[in-house]
Amino acid sequence: MKQKMQTQHLKPAPLATVIATISALGISATVLANTGDPKLETIVVTANAQDTERDNTQRISIDTIRAHDKETVGSALNLSSGVSLSKIGARNEEMVYVRGFDLRQVPVFLDGIPVYVPYDGYVDLGRFNTFGIAHIDVAKGFSSLIYGPNTLGGAINLVSRKPGDLLEGEIGAGTTWADDGDNNSRRVYANIGSNQGGWYLQGGISYLDMDYFALPDDFPERRFEDGGKRENSYSDDRKYSLKLALTPNATDEYSLSYSSQQGEKGNPPYAGAIGTINARFWQWPTWDKDSLYLLSNTQWDRVSLKVRAYHDTYQNSLFTYDDATYTTQNRPSSFRSWYDDYTNGASAQLDFRLSERNLLKAAYHWKEDVHREYNAGEPVRRTSDRTQSVALEDTHNISDTLSLVAGVSHDWRESLEAEDYNANTGEISDFPKGDNSANNITLGVFYRLSDESRIHLTAARKHRFATIKDRFSYRMGSAIPNPELRSEAADHIELGYEYTLSTHLRWDISVFRSDISDMIQAISIPASACSSPPCSQMQNIGEVRATGVDTGVRLSLNHWELGAAYSYLERDNITSPSVHLIDTPRHKIAVDLRWNITDAWNLTATTEAASSRYTTSNGVQQTRGFGVTNLKTGYRILDEKLLIETGVRNAFDRLYEYSEGFPEAGRTWFLQMNYSL
Repeated sequence: MKQKMQTQHLKPAPLATVIATISALGISATVLANTGDPKLETIVVTANAQDTERDNTQRISIDTIRAHDKETVGSALNLSSGVSLSKIGARNEEMVYVRGFDLRQVPVFLDGIPVYVPYDGYVDLGRFNTFGIAHIDVAKGFSSLIYGPNTLGGAINLVSRKPGDLLEGEIGAGTTWADDGDNNSRRVYANIGSNQGGWYLQGGISYLDMDYFALPDDFPERRFEDGGKRENSYSDDRKYSLKLALTPNATDEYSLSYSSQQGEKGNPPYAGAIGTINARFWQWPTWDKDSLYLLSNTQWDRVSLKVRAYHDTYQNSLFTYDDATYTTQNRPSSFRSWYDDYTNGASAQLDFRLSERNLLKAAYHWKEDVHREYNAGEPVRRTSDRTQSVALEDTHNISDTLSLVAGVSHDWRESLEAEDYNANTGEISDFPKGDNSANNITLGVFYRLSDESRIHLTAARKHRFATIKDRFSYRMGSAIPNPELRSEAADHIELGYEYTLSTHLRWDISVFRSDISDMIQAISIPASACSSPPCSQMQNIGEVRATGVDTGVRLSLNHWELGAAYSYLERDNITSPSVHLIDTPRHKIAVDLRWNITDAWNLTATTEAASSRYTTSNGVQQTRGFGVTNLKTGYRILDEKLLIETGVRNAFDRLYEYSEGFPEAGRTWFLQMNYSL
C-alpha cells in the first residue's frame, strides 16, 4: 500500500566531475539519429577521426533504448555486452556490473558530471529514466585518465539532448496492465528544444508512477508475499531539466544546465524460500537529486580549453517499520533516517595539437564531497572528503593505420572531516583521518587492418579510493570502521577485433583480463568487537581475477534485422576461493529480431537470458538462470510523426530473479505513443 510521508531536510548543497569514454568493445552496431522508427541496432564503436581510431567507447543510442523499451538507465545499460543488470533486492536498487566491476568502481556521469552518491559511491539507476538523454557511453577497463579519479573498471556517461533545428521536440505517454487487466503504471514525458544559431535552449520533463507490479502466476505463496500484486512495490519519479547554451561560433560553447529529480519508492520484502532470512519492511519517502553545472569549450588555433564547474545535492530518507502494516516503529531495528549530501567541483582540460599526428591533453580535477546524516532524535553527523587529480594523455598517429595512446595520472584524497556519534553518551567525537594517493597509467595500440576491420590491444593500471561508507560505517552495529583503508588497484589487458561490411554486417569480439589487488572486503572479527554480532571490518586483503569474452553480431537484409550478443565472465576470488563473488552471471546473451513489414509498420521480438548468480558470498542465496521474451508491434501515422506501439513484456510469464528472494514482474501488457514535432 502506498503511503506518503513527511520528510525532513537539512540545508541543501552539491556534486562532482568527469567522464570516461574510451574502452573495450563488445557488441557493436549503429548509432542512429532520433528520427524515424527506433532501430534494434545496439552499439556503435566509433573513433574520432582527428584523434585517431583509439576510442572504443560503446554508445547506446536513444533509438536503441526506445526500440527495446528500456525506461531506466540500468535496464538500458544491460543492452551492452559485458554489462550485467543487478538488483539489490534488500534495498530495491537497480545496479549494473561492468565486467565484474560495480558502480563504485565504474562511476556514472551526466555530461561528464558525476551523479553517484558521495557517501557510498553508488547510485540507484532505477531512479534515472532514459526519456531526456541522447545516448549512453560505456567505457570498460581501458578508459581515459583525463576524465578523473576512481574509474577503476571504466565509466558510464549519460549524454543529454541538444537541439539541431529551430524547433524540435517530442511528447510521449504510456501505460501498462497486469495480466489480470488491472492498470498498474503510467508515464508521460516531453522534450523540446530550439537552436537559434548563436544560442540554444533544451528542456525536458518526465513523470513515472507505478502502483505495483504483478508477479508471475506460478509464484509460490511465501510468508510475506502471497502472489498477485507485489507487496510494497510502488514507485513515483519526476524529473525536470533545462539547458541554456551560447554558441558564438562553430567550435565554442558555453552552457548552464539544471536538472532536478524527485523520487519515492517502496521496498518489497524478501519473498524467497529460506526461512532464516528476516524480511525488511522499508520505505523511501525521499530520493531527490539536484544538479547545477556550467560547461565551457573554447577553441583557438591549436589549443582548446574545457572547463566544468558544478554543484550537486542528494537528499534521501529511509523509514523502517516493525511489520508489513508499515505503521509502527517500536522495535530496535525500526528507525527514521535522513541523508543530506552535496558535492562541489570543478575541472579544466587543455588540449594541445602539437602536430597533425599528435594531440596532447592535460587535465586537473577538484571536488569536495560532504555527507550529513542523522536518525530521529539524534544530532547531525558530518563527513567530508576532498579529491584531486592531475593527468596527461598523448595520442600519436604513427601512420594512417597505426595509432598509440598513452596516459598517466596522479590522484589524491584528503579526509577533511569525520564525525563519530556515541548513542550511549549522546556525544559527537572525531574519527582518525586517513589520506590516500594513487598513480595510474594507460597504454593502447590501435591498428586498422583494412577499410572493414581493425584490432586493438590495451593495458591499464587504475585505482579507486575507499568511500566514506567503506571507511566510517558501523553498518547498523555489525562492523567496526577502518579510516586507514587504502585504494583498490586493477590491472587490465584486452585484445579486440571488429569487422564492418557497409551497413549490412557487423561483428566484433574482445578478450580481456583484469587482476584486482587490495580489494576492499569485509573480514570477520571477534564477536565482542561490535554491538550486533557477527562482526566484521572492511580491509584491503582481496585479490580477484576477472577474465572473459564479449562478442556481438548484427545482420541487416532487406526487411529483416537480426542481432545477437554474448558475454562470458569468469571471476575468481584468489584470496578466499570459498567466498563467492556476487551478482554477476557467467553467461549472458541477448537476441533481437525485427521485421519491417512496411515503412510504417514493424514487428519486434527480443530475448534476454542469463545464467545463475550468487546473491550472498556464502553461497546460501543463489538465483537460477532465466530467459525473458518481449514482443511488440509499432505503426506510424500522421506523416510518420506519431508512433503507436503495443505489446507484452515477459510474454511467457517466466518467474525469474536478479537477486534471490526478490522476483521480477510477470507478464505485463503495454500501450504507448510518441509524437515528434
